[in-house]
Amino acid sequence: MAVLALFSPATAFSQAGGGLCHATPVEARKQLPWAGNGGEIQWSADQADCRVDASGTPWVTVSVMPPVSGNATQHVLRYAADTNFSTQKRVGQVLVGDATVLLEQAGGPAPGMAFSPGRLEFTLAAGTVASPENSKTLYVGSEEPLLFSAAPQAGAPWVKVQDVSEAKTPQMQHSFEVTVSAQGKAPGVYQAVIQISAPGASNATEIVPVTMTVEKAK
Repeated sequence: MAVLALFSPATAFSQAGGGLCHATPVEARKQLPWAGNGGEIQWSADQADCRVDASGTPWVTVSVMPPVSGNATQHVLRYAADTNFSTQKRVGQVLVGDATVLLEQAGGPAPGMAFSPGRLEFTLAAGTVASPENSKTLYVGSEEPLLFSAAPQAGAPWVKVQDVSEAKTPQMQHSFEVTVSAQGKAPGVYQAVIQISAPGASNATEIVPVTMTVEKAK
């Protein structure tokens, strides 16, 4: 919640019955980085007790320093902005008398996508059953809800990927079942890749190697 910290009794709200304070900020707009940031804005006013209010912008805290020595109408507004963990830009305002100072804070960096395991390895024996198969779970996730998808590369019909998560909306964690089949495969090593995607992530696509080793039936 924004807090108005007053370091001088002369910088509180205008006196009851007095006219609206006319203020002139040196900067009417400030561009802030996404990380927590603080700074100062010089401003002048036709009254010593000009009203300052940032209660409508809960991610900003302000304080007013005492008037500049020898000039009761010259002031310094100090502000501190919280870190913007959203990827979206946000805009707030500080009311200084009859003037408005806009604070525009950039959105934070896009979240990263992580997955586990980093590669999938299977070992199957040829000819032991009519359709030798094996499955493993591929987990993906992010610090923010994202829509995840996964699919094997073209030309690798022996790899299948099934979405096993019930929710089809953006999530922080998601899982896929990866199944390989050695049906019709001669003994040997087969390789493919699965591409996982998460639009909006800093690493929107990643590749997971898949290796299937088909051994001779014992």
